[in-house]
Amino acid sequence: MNDPDLNLLFALDVLLTEQSVAAAARRLGLSASAMSRTLSRLRDATGDPLLVRAGRQMVLTPYADAIRERTRQAVFRRARCAAPCGTGL
Repeated sequence: MNDPDLNLLFALDVLLTEQSVAAAARRLGLSASAMSRTLSRLRDATGDPLLVRAGRQMVLTPYADAIRERTRQAVFRRARCAAPCGTGL
């Protein structure tokens, strides 16, 4: 992803953690359709499906699995940068 929107980065982290559009939407306070559109944007940005249906559940693609930890670290670093001084982050 070139110059990713930070909101997309947060959404990607939640989607990779939850492995569910509906669960990620609930966690972020979005509608399922809004999260589905976000997943489409992420797929376009990465050139990878990220999550694919396997029976009744969604599973990470190999690419999504490979970027999961880096995504989590990037979100954590962003949260640390935005935290007020003295919060311990």
